[in-house]
Amino acid sequence: MGRTKSRSGAVKGSNTIQSLERAIMILEYLRKGPTSLSELNRELGLHKSTIFGLLQTLAKHNYVHQEGKTGHYSLGYRVLALGGAFLENCDLRQAAAPYLQQLVDEHRETVHLVIMEDGQVVYVDKIDSSQSIRIVSRIGRRLPAHCTGVGKAILAFLPEETVKLIVKKHGLPGFTANTITTWEELVTELARIREEGVAFDREEIEEGLCCVAAPIVGYGHYPVGALSVSGPTLRMTEDKMSCVAKSLKEVAREISRQMGQNVKLDGYDRI
Repeated sequence: MGRTKSRSGAVKGSNTIQSLERAIMILEYLRKGPTSLSELNRELGLHKSTIFGLLQTLAKHNYVHQEGKTGHYSLGYRVLALGGAFLENCDLRQAAAPYLQQLVDEHRETVHLVIMEDGQVVYVDKIDSSQSIRIVSRIGRRLPAHCTGVGKAILAFLPEETVKLIVKKHGLPGFTANTITTWEELVTELARIREEGVAFDREEIEEGLCCVAAPIVGYGHYPVGALSVSGPTLRMTEDKMSCVAKSLKEVAREISRQMGQNVKLDGYDRI
C-alpha cells in the first residue's frame, strides 16, 4: 500500500504507531515552553480532540503538566527523570572526570558531579579531598534539590513550571536553620543564581557543611547536571568560596562546550 501524509505532513508507514508518533510531536513542541491547546492544534496540524486525548494520557503519567491558572501545558517531571537516567550512562562523567581532579588539586576539597532525576539530585561521580577532615558522601546518593548547591544550580536554569512541579512533588522541607522553606525564598535564590551563574550551600542541608556549585548545560541551554566543591565550614570561608566559584564556573563552561553546547548563561562571566 502507498503511504499518506497527515495534516502535519508526517509520513504514515505500515510500521508506524500513529498515536506514539503524535505524542512525540507534542513533547518535542512543548520543549519551547508552556503552550495552549489552540497553539498545538495550529502548529502541529492535529485535531484538538486528538491532542487533548494524548495530553490527558501524558499528564496521567506525569510527562505533561497543565497549569491551573492558564490551562497551558508544559513538560512534566518524568521527562526530566528520563533525561537524568540517560545522562547517568552517557559521556557526562567521562567529559567531567579530568576536571574533577583539577578542582580537587586546586582547592583540596571534595568535588561532586550530579544529575537530577525525578526532582532530586543524584551523585554520579566524586573525588574525595585528601585532607583528614572532609565531606562524607557516596555515589548514588539522592538528596533534595532546594537545599543543595548542585540542586539549586540546576533548578535555576529549568523552566519555572518544571520547578513548580518538583516543589509540588517533594515540598521544601527544612534540614537546618538556613534551609529555604518557602516558594518566595526559593524564587529569590534562583534569580540570584541565574544572575551570578553559581550556587552556594551555606549549611542548608547539614550544619558544618558548605559548598559551591555550577550548572553544566547541554542542548538548548538545558541543565544536564552540576559540579560542586564541598568542604567543612571552618575551611570554606567567604574568600575561599569566591575563589572556588571563579574556577568552578570556568570548568562547568568547558565541560558544557565539550558536550556540544556553547554556553552563554546569564552570570557565567560575572564572578
